[in-house]
Order: sequence, then C-alpha cells, then structure tokens
Amino acid sequence: MGGRDEVAETRLQRRGCRDGVAETGLQRRGCRDEVAEMRLQDMLEFISLGFKSDRFKTLMSSLGIIIGVLAIVVMLSVGEGLYTGVSDQFSTLDLDVIHVIPGSAHFGGPGGGPGSRNAAEPAKFTDKDTKVLENVPGVKNVAPRSLAGVVISFRNTNSSSSLTGVDPEKEHGLREEVVLGRWLSGSDHRSIVIGNGISQGMFRMKVAPGNKIRLYYKDRPMDFTVVGVLKEEKETGFGGGMGDSAGNILYITHKAMDELLGGESYYYDVFQVTVYNPNQLDSIIDRIMNDMRRHHRDEAYDAITPREILSTLMSTLSMIKYALAGIGAISLLVGGIGIANVMMLTVRERVREIGTLLALGATVEDIRRQYLLEAGVLGMVSSIIGIILGAGASNAIGSLAGLPFSITPESMILGILFGVLTTTIAGFYPANRAARLDPIEALRAE
Repeated sequence: MGGRDEVAETRLQRRGCRDGVAETGLQRRGCRDEVAEMRLQDMLEFISLGFKSDRFKTLMSSLGIIIGVLAIVVMLSVGEGLYTGVSDQFSTLDLDVIHVIPGSAHFGGPGGGPGSRNAAEPAKFTDKDTKVLENVPGVKNVAPRSLAGVVISFRNTNSSSSLTGVDPEKEHGLREEVVLGRWLSGSDHRSIVIGNGISQGMFRMKVAPGNKIRLYYKDRPMDFTVVGVLKEEKETGFGGGMGDSAGNILYITHKAMDELLGGESYYYDVFQVTVYNPNQLDSIIDRIMNDMRRHHRDEAYDAITPREILSTLMSTLSMIKYALAGIGAISLLVGGIGIANVMMLTVRERVREIGTLLALGATVEDIRRQYLLEAGVLGMVSSIIGIILGAGASNAIGSLAGLPFSITPESMILGILFGVLTTTIAGFYPANRAARLDPIEALRAE
C-alpha cells in the first residue's frame, strides 16, 4: 500500500486550495481547477496501483467481460458474414424469372386456398400447363423441368447426384453455360450434359465429352453419353436440383427422363417462367394463378420469385444474427456478475484504505466516483481486448466456413458499450457501499 499512501499524502497537501489558501478570485478558480484535475489523476493512479497490486484478481475480473465481448463480436460478425454471403450469392439471380411449383410455398397460398395450410393435393403439371403459361400476357419463355435423385456409375465408381429433365429448346441460359462439347438437342435421347463438379472432382478420373456413364433410378439402369460440360458456378437458382450444388447436376431430355423414371405418367416438377418486364412480376403472377386454376381447381400450386426467396432469407438471417448476439450478451451478463462479486470483496479488503481517504478529506462522491471509474476502466480495457480477440476468431471462422469476414463498426461499438455499461452497473452497488463506510470504523478495521 506504499504507493496508495503516497497518493493519499499528495491529496492532503492539496487541501490548502479548499481551505482558503488562494486569496483572489482568480487564484481560487485556478486552484479549484488544479484540484479537480489532480483528483482525476489521483483516481486513475489509485486504479492503476490496484490493478498492478493484484494482477491475478484483475485478470479474473476482466476475463468474464473479455469472453462476453468476444462472444458478441464473433456472433455478430459471423451473422453479418452469413447475411452478406447469402446476399451476394443471390444477387446474381435473374429478377425476371418466376418459378411455378406444385403445392404451396406459403400457408394458405393462392393455389391451395385461403387458410388451407397446404391441405390440397399438389398439382400435377403436364404439357397443358406449359401452353397455359405461354399464353399469359407478358411471358417470354416457359421451361418445364422434372427432377430426380440418381446414382452415377463411372469406371466402377458410384456417386449420387441430381438429375434434371429439360426441354433443350427452352433452356437458353443453360445453352450459354456449356464450356466443353455442346448443349442437348431435341433429337437427343441417351445424351447427357454434366456439371463441372461431376466432370472435375466427383471421380478419380475426369469425365469428358464422349465418355459413357450409367445412371440408376430405383435400381433401374440407363446408359448415357456425355456430350457437354457446364462451366463452374455457384448454386444460385431454384429448381435446378434437389439440394446439390450447381456443379453436381445432370441434364437430359424429357424423353430420356420419362424412360428412366419408368412411370405410367410423366409430370413436370417446376416451370421456369421468364417475363419481358421484371417490373410486371406481381401482375403476371396474379394472371398465372388465375389461369392455372382452370386446370387445377382442387389442387395446390404456387408461383414464387427469387426476390421473394431472398427477402425471406434475409429476414430469417437478420433474426439469427441478433439472436446470436443475444447469446453473447448472456456471457457478458455472467461476466458482470463476476465483477460485482470481485468488487465487493475489494471493498472489504480496502476498508482501511477507504477510511484513510475519507479522513484526509475525500468526499462520499470521491469514493463513489473512484469505484465507478475503476469499473468503467476495467470494462473499457476488457472490451478492447475482447474486440481484438473477437476479430481474430471471426476471421478464423470465416476462413474455415468460407464466409466473408465482416467486423462492422456496429459490432465494435456494441461490444464496448455493453462491456462498459455492464461493468459500471456491476460496480454501482460496491461503489455505494464503499462510499457509505464510516471513516472511524474503517480506520479501526484490520
């Protein structure tokens, strides 16, 4: 306590300013300013000495805040990275596309009837529906697709993938994606176009145009010749596959798909409808829903757009981001409770010191301010350390998960704000208790 006693002695020497040593108003004003300035310096010196005198206790006190702020920064950063990554991925979607699907993508959607909660049977799409959609004003192109999960066999090695049956003449976008070989033609029967992932990485050997592969659907085999390979790209569309990445999808004609499936009837799983004017999407969707009802009066169907999918995803991801931050805030609350306990113990250990300060002229407000400042400084330093560690952890997680690394000013300000507020609030009761100590009783304490 030698350092603290010297500071206390210095404070006693400065009491002359408060006892009327300064004669003139100017001198008194300057003296008051010096006292106020030195009081702050004394408090900071006391805090520094306290931290240095028991480094282990200081570390344990700050550890809870460091972990809490770290958790908040990491949770917000990971949430923001996920938000940004999904937003960037979906930004490449064509906004002039509508997907018409069986069933309903919404509770009580138009195809299923208000409040039906998908009670109606999913619609079964045929060529009649293709004609209906092509006759809707504003529609540029209608591409029917059918989907199935299959097993691919190549050179005695098997793997699973998604198979899409298409009308080659209607898939203008896919035609432009071919980098090796050619796109399908209407006369193709046992020809297949494969994604870049299947060509380059699914098997030990590269699959190239001209190679033979065998597909199995429910133990039904069918041989195909690879005629084209699509370029590498991210999965951004809807209806292209069944959860696989875009590079692991296979494309064949509807005729070949019908033969492979071997069912009594052949139905389409989704229509990809392209419109002339993206600004008329809503009105075109209304027309589609009304015109399709003539063929599917008691069946459920729906029409959705990439914009709608993106809006739903962004809303969900935003809630996830702040839910993760709430989890981090719980860690911070636990850290605040730990600081309150440590500061209560500190008050008991420093009773005699507090009594000395009160006897030397320190006011109740001085003691209260000192303890609140001590809690605030501890919170500030701990928050800065937590932010630095959180930035490093977020960078590592982003690299491992393939997400954009995103430390926003919002997360840093929120981390510091939560850290300082938590420690200050946690130190409020110990500060009041220290300020209310009786100087005489405090000086008698061992």
